[in-house]
Amino acid sequence: MSRLDDSRIELPRRVFLKQAATVASGLAIALYLPGGMAATDPKAPAPAREFEPNAWVRVLPDGTVKLVVHKHDSGTGTHTALAACVAEELDVNPMTVQVITPEDPFFESYIHPVWKVFSTGGSTSVSLEYERLRMAGATARALLITAAAQQWKVSPDSCATEDGRVLHAASKRSLGYGELASVAATLPAPANVTLKDPAQFNYIGKLRHKRDAAAKVCGQFQYSIDVQLPDMLVAVIERAPVIGAKVLGVDSAAALQVPGVRQVLAVPGRPDVLGGNLEGVAVLADTFWAAQEGRKVLAIQWSDSPLAGFDSDRLFDAQAKAIGEPNTQTVKAMAHGDVSGQWPGAAQLLEADYTMPYKVQNPLEPICITAQVKNNAITYWGGVQVPSMALEAAQTVCAIDKANVTIHERVSGGSFGAREAKYWLFEVAFLAQKTGVPVKLLNSREDEMHALFNHPATLHRIKGALDAHGKLSALQLHAVSPASPEQWEPGYFQRPDHMDYSTTEAITAWDFAYRPPHLDLNWVKHESQVPSGWYRSVSFIPNVFAVESFMDELAHAARQDPLAFRLANMHERPRHVAVLKQAAERAGWGKPLLAGTALGLATNQGYSSFIAVVARVATVDGKAKVEQLTCVVDCGLAVSPGGVEEQIYGGLMWGLGHALFDRLDIKQGRVVQSNFHDYRVPRMADMPVTDIVVLDGEPGKPGGVGELGSPSVVPAIANALFALTGVRQRSTPLNLG
Repeated sequence: MSRLDDSRIELPRRVFLKQAATVASGLAIALYLPGGMAATDPKAPAPAREFEPNAWVRVLPDGTVKLVVHKHDSGTGTHTALAACVAEELDVNPMTVQVITPEDPFFESYIHPVWKVFSTGGSTSVSLEYERLRMAGATARALLITAAAQQWKVSPDSCATEDGRVLHAASKRSLGYGELASVAATLPAPANVTLKDPAQFNYIGKLRHKRDAAAKVCGQFQYSIDVQLPDMLVAVIERAPVIGAKVLGVDSAAALQVPGVRQVLAVPGRPDVLGGNLEGVAVLADTFWAAQEGRKVLAIQWSDSPLAGFDSDRLFDAQAKAIGEPNTQTVKAMAHGDVSGQWPGAAQLLEADYTMPYKVQNPLEPICITAQVKNNAITYWGGVQVPSMALEAAQTVCAIDKANVTIHERVSGGSFGAREAKYWLFEVAFLAQKTGVPVKLLNSREDEMHALFNHPATLHRIKGALDAHGKLSALQLHAVSPASPEQWEPGYFQRPDHMDYSTTEAITAWDFAYRPPHLDLNWVKHESQVPSGWYRSVSFIPNVFAVESFMDELAHAARQDPLAFRLANMHERPRHVAVLKQAAERAGWGKPLLAGTALGLATNQGYSSFIAVVARVATVDGKAKVEQLTCVVDCGLAVSPGGVEEQIYGGLMWGLGHALFDRLDIKQGRVVQSNFHDYRVPRMADMPVTDIVVLDGEPGKPGGVGELGSPSVVPAIANALFALTGVRQRSTPLNLG
């Protein structure tokens, strides 16, 4: 397999033209017009040209094929799946071509079609890019065929392609793509191209392995943390020990005596910019070790902070009080019927509060980014998941415009939402501008714990009514949480629906599974002034925990089977019903179980995909143990089935962490935990047996899977523990006894 090639073609910044013609899907293909297409001497032979018909395909005259993948890969296999979409229609093996990142990361074709920013996230990369990347490959293939047909003086319809060559069966002739590149580069793009019939696919739906797997296993792969540049300094930042404290003074004398330490700089905070960094002090050195040693002997005087009294244990009381308060902003996520009218006559009325604590992303590779400011331009090297935020940092901190921002994208070792924050981009931009040399900003694990911008603590109050026949007649939910960073939903409180869609996942009309006669689902906006940020699966995690746990509570009160109770409240959701039934059947639902063993079920929809998880728990040596997770997924078309299974497996493990371990505490404005010794994460011995099945529920359309796997794990385990012990747990981490 080829290595990820993030080198840049030695040409000036690309000049793109937008083709006016509209292709069959309604997508305007972005065309590249090579500089100097007309030779100075009209009689001189034209130089061999690179073929670049659109924003995703490069064919060099030497036969090299490069596929441009404009999305960040944090180990999720995004590059593998997206490259397959282009390569399938181009008829080249996606595992043998070079995958590069865009020379111009801000070219309009690379913008997220929904969010209107340059970004990777939300399990949208494959589902939203699938058709237009296939169209890009098909367009390039059509031009190469036309170039060959003209040379052979035959009809393009008589030509075919295979493994990077154009074939003419009647004359047994063939030409490699590289041999056709110069001619193809001069041809106008067709207005319409025909995509392959899925029955003809060679790669889509068939890939079992990710690109670069061997290099990663052998330790040869280069990640963001591996960037090395001449004259580079490594920076670490001592951030405020109490949230919101400011730097009053710094004595750096001892730090500057540490061998290898070059500079100590106070880093100003940007509280005026949502998601901007807090104040700190940076130590810049030749090596990370020297920077760490220098930081240890810094003498920093910090100001008081208004959050010095904040205690995360008391936050849930404040969140509960916010429900129904006149000044609280409450937004209806979904409602029909008359919920309040059902409470007085209900045969049974249930109400419960579910809580989840703060959680840290903790990617294996901590946050790291390298930047250099030179000649009023900035260059980044690293895993930049959201190029728009790198641009914002350049503009806000350094007053550098878009034309002078370059990003050398690297695969990062995990993200889980951490690289969707912007504080670190602001910090490195400031340090690079101040020093004038390349600066690698690198968090330690302790920094990851204390840097904030993590998943917020939440409270959910949920209430349900059962009639005399045990049917669910009314359901009400108040999900209390802060707003997500507003840069993703700018001005949402000025829009008619006042909705922050990143806090209402799983409780809106398109992804809420149940339809009782009366329904009232609400988001209650409650701010604690503690910075929070993005996290894998975001609000699906607490929303699904509350809803799926409470559905079990209602089923138990109605003396009904939890699976049957769910199915009875689903309407016109055949794909959702299918994953529930199959997961239950595979796990042995309804069959006799060994003594001391129990099953729990949960389900959710997200990212146009459906999932059901059954947890089996058992009493082992007097404690409960999660023995198996059975999971059935319908993600429509699985472009890379092996990658889908890996993502689901990782999601199950991520969900196990939420269920049993994840908890960040803040006392007197200080983060309590500092590393894995006091912030437990799942270990290999904790991982249960897994049974994962991927269905092709909608073969022509892929859904998202990166964040699908984790939300249902927590309530599935909680429901199984209730079935085993008779004790209902409504807060995480769950207690195994």
